[in-house]
Amino acid sequence: MDDKKYLTNKSFCPIPWTGVYYNIGNVRNCTRKLDPIGNLFDNSIHEIINGEINQKVRENMLAERPEPTCQECYDLEQGKNSYDIISDRIYYLKELKSVPKDLYDDTTKHKLYQTDVRWSTVCNHACVYCGPDFSTLWAKEVNYKIKKPTQERLDEFKEWIFSNVKTLKQVYMAGGEPLLMKENLELLQLLEKENPEVTIRVNTNLSKTGTPIFDKLLTFKNVHWTISVESMEDEFEYIRYGGNWKNWLDNLSKIQQLDHKITFNMLWTALNPWSLFDCIEFLQNNGYHNNGFVIGPVYYPDWIEIRNLPEKTLDELRKLLQNKIDQKPGYLLEDSYRNLLKHINLPWTKKTDLLIQSLSELDKRRGLDSRKVFPKVYECLQD
Repeated sequence: MDDKKYLTNKSFCPIPWTGVYYNIGNVRNCTRKLDPIGNLFDNSIHEIINGEINQKVRENMLAERPEPTCQECYDLEQGKNSYDIISDRIYYLKELKSVPKDLYDDTTKHKLYQTDVRWSTVCNHACVYCGPDFSTLWAKEVNYKIKKPTQERLDEFKEWIFSNVKTLKQVYMAGGEPLLMKENLELLQLLEKENPEVTIRVNTNLSKTGTPIFDKLLTFKNVHWTISVESMEDEFEYIRYGGNWKNWLDNLSKIQQLDHKITFNMLWTALNPWSLFDCIEFLQNNGYHNNGFVIGPVYYPDWIEIRNLPEKTLDELRKLLQNKIDQKPGYLLEDSYRNLLKHINLPWTKKTDLLIQSLSELDKRRGLDSRKVFPKVYECLQD
């Protein structure tokens, strides 16, 4: 593949040839991909990564046929020509541009340059839009046991990742909470010796900075912090259950002192329809650039979908978003606003009763009172 085709083939993404995403046994090319290409319960990583499913993905891309399971990225890019787009495909085209292009000429080849490995579900938060499959605090709360592949398969997978550290150009650490996963410390120790120039992205709730993993990250210069936040104070502590707003602010201050890149990963839900924008303004006033905001709607669980709010409220939010767009903030922030506006205009069957019921169940189980935390939301639900 030549450089021109690399950039102009709108169906192509380098990740099926160069990356891996892993979480709870499932193996995908990336976090955006809708369907797994295999799982460690049934097959080894070597059988999965170059199996028939992944080869078919590569064939579609080389033939300039949109890959059906990559539709989320294609949708984010629709009608846009700028590179300020919240699309993993565009992101990796830029980040992996130095990978030899002849790799992509063969649908049977894979060489590991990028990893997104969620080694476990260990997490000290139980965010309302998360669940027991992704957080040990959630699992403990509802007495849920997470199924794991055999230790042999897990060891083989870990060895495969670790044996490729020299070629890695980018490592993405997420979770769960990546600053609490012991495997990440092992990986960082190897990278420090074998590949210290690698770019490391860390998607964190930023609740723990006094860990060996955090300390080890400070020894790398190419670190990009992706910090989860979408509301403040009492709302923050309800939505991101287990978190503490003051502690989060203190930890953000520590990160701010580093010569590292910072992005905020923000989710728009039925609980923060207005306060999301207050949170953005707060961060802007603290010096953060408009290219540091990646915002998306929550699709699952469906009870917390913003489209469950009354149409009168959604009309108000449409006007708010259009006003934000008209101000032309540019960068990823403006692209986020456009995506949010597009989202609330999509058809939806409202589940307002489920929203109220789910909040009631959370309140009872956690000893909280959502009516006091989100009075404006409840007020609009009664209109």
